[in-house]
Amino acid sequence: MKRPRPARQWIAPALLALAGLTTGSALAQTVETHGATFAETVRIDDRPLQLSGTGTVRYRLVFTVYAAALHLPPQTPAEAVLAADTPRRLTIEYFHDISAEDIIRAANTKLAEQLTDAERERLGSSIEQFHDLFRPVSEGDRYRMDYQPETGTTLYFNGEPLGTVPGGGFAAAYFGIWLDAGTPLSASLRRDLLAGVD
Repeated sequence: MKRPRPARQWIAPALLALAGLTTGSALAQTVETHGATFAETVRIDDRPLQLSGTGTVRYRLVFTVYAAALHLPPQTPAEAVLAADTPRRLTIEYFHDISAEDIIRAANTKLAEQLTDAERERLGSSIEQFHDLFRPVSEGDRYRMDYQPETGTTLYFNGEPLGTVPGGGFAAAYFGIWLDAGTPLSASLRRDLLAGVD
């Protein structure tokens, strides 16, 4: 007849398993988009931001270039997404190698469509300063843009801060590449990123 296991032999494994379940449930919830994982809630300093939406950009309907996620303060109305006092985070994970020059070229092309001549002249030095921060990307690399009204827009590469450009006007223009109501980079991506906006 098989003897029952002494209590001390199963209590420790059971506690470890329970601890593992407790730890897992305490972790931030995530959303997966085309293999890229994004947290549902993040913080910029002491500000909590919620995931508004995620989406992807495709090239010629064949290649998925990257996945993106937008975080905003809870209950941000649509008209305030690009406001100077609205903190925000845009995260992009790339699925292909892309040179810094190509990233900058694409951004400049869209900015030329969205901005007036006066706006381009006023923001030109800030845009150039921001573009000087960019590096080439490989599969799995991430860029992140955090906007804080007090300091400006900080660019991160794989979690490493590269630099900050001040100004709500610059932030509105640059985030507008993806979020501009008139001519965004991708209308479907903009819709997906703003899915959670009131």
